[in-house]
Amino acid sequence: MLYSLRQYRIGDDFRERLGSMETVALKLKPRTVLGKKVKTLRRSGITPLHLYGAGIEPRALQAEARTLRKTLQQVGRNIPVHIEVEGEKGSQIAFVREVQLDPITLDVQHVDLYLVDVSRRMEVEVPIEIEGEAPAARVQGGTLVQYLHTLRIECLPLEVPESIRVDVTGLDSFDKLIRVAELSLGPDVSVLTDPEEVVVRVLPPRLEEAPPVEAAAAPQEVEVVKPVRKAEEEGKEAEES
Repeated sequence: MLYSLRQYRIGDDFRERLGSMETVALKLKPRTVLGKKVKTLRRSGITPLHLYGAGIEPRALQAEARTLRKTLQQVGRNIPVHIEVEGEKGSQIAFVREVQLDPITLDVQHVDLYLVDVSRRMEVEVPIEIEGEAPAARVQGGTLVQYLHTLRIECLPLEVPESIRVDVTGLDSFDKLIRVAELSLGPDVSVLTDPEEVVVRVLPPRLEEAPPVEAAAAPQEVEVVKPVRKAEEEGKEAEES
């Protein structure tokens, strides 16, 4: 059975939480141009979108290309988008799931938006950002290496963090590292990434190997060639004696 979009509208118990967090609004319009004909939309500065979610029928929508591109730069894939559809009351919360770009111009060709139920937990990848300077790198000449760049978590849509910041100022020796298990995201967020995975550490500097010393060349025997005239004179002297 397919559910109506109304079940995904924001309830009063979530309005206060939504108002306290940073969200990006995007106004959309229903789309009647489908298939290959969407090329005409793109030429006129309009980008086609699809809105889908669990238990609902996918919807064909469209947005002004310039506004949509600015929105995509702000939200990435883990910040909720507060969308309103022209001619419909209320608003909905969605996440960007797929963006298709022109391989040559890099213009946005199509966007998929995933409609969420704000009362149900969801899985999402959140980027990891490094903060501060590691003394082992700054003072001891080591190299800071970030092994994980995203963390997979589960939480309510309105609890998804924009990023996960990792402070590396405590890495003052090469034997110290930060694992996933050491990250604190609060009681409402479940980490799905393996807790033993290393997020970041400082590797010691590589010692430059001295170039090998070439062995001294063994002295070579030099054949002495006597002049022809000298050899003949020595031969005559030998005969006379």
